[in-house]
Amino acid sequence: MRSILGIDTAGARGSVAIARDGRAGQSTPLPAGGHSSGLAAAVERLLTAGGIGVRDLAGIAVSEGPGSFTGLRIGLAWAKGAAIGGGVPLLLIPAHEAMAHASRALAPRFATVTQGERGRATAALWTHEGGTRLIWGPESVPEDELMERLREEAKGDVPVAAATESLEELVQDLGGTLLEAIPLAPAIAELGDRALAEKRVADPREAAPVYGRAPNARKPAAR
Repeated sequence: MRSILGIDTAGARGSVAIARDGRAGQSTPLPAGGHSSGLAAAVERLLTAGGIGVRDLAGIAVSEGPGSFTGLRIGLAWAKGAAIGGGVPLLLIPAHEAMAHASRALAPRFATVTQGERGRATAALWTHEGGTRLIWGPESVPEDELMERLREEAKGDVPVAAATESLEELVQDLGGTLLEAIPLAPAIAELGDRALAEKRVADPREAAPVYGRAPNARKPAAR
């Protein structure tokens, strides 16, 4: 049986899950604000319950973002270390694809929204008619124009899967409708299984997260 570990630490609602032969079971949530301290323990419990170890995995799939600076670094650093130490393939899954896969049964057409540069959001439009398929995006749009732009691209109202609580509030403030927030680790594990079959394996020494915005900190200018 082929087992893929899925890890999502891109936002506050982190989770881990295992997909067996392409189908994920229930996810294990990570404590809010405790991804760093809780990730290893959650994975260990999950693997122990499944009777397997890291070296028994066919791959480790992790969200590459966009998402939280700290969260993405925690998840990817752990996944890279486990992939190198266990000799297991590393699979990077874009956050928009994970959100779309997780939300595919909730609406025939919907949008996914992640953080962008300050004052902006990154949005994509999807359809589940005939299989989950990207219609438009991901594209950076001003936050105050988010729902207007989505309605323009969708030619009508469209429900939204938002990556963070602040983005959920933004969607509601702009008169949009939210989809249910679903843990993303099962979707990441299933998409990881697909990526493995398609030989889309990342180099764990070179893999880097996609943050979605530039960091606040800047290197001091050379004198």
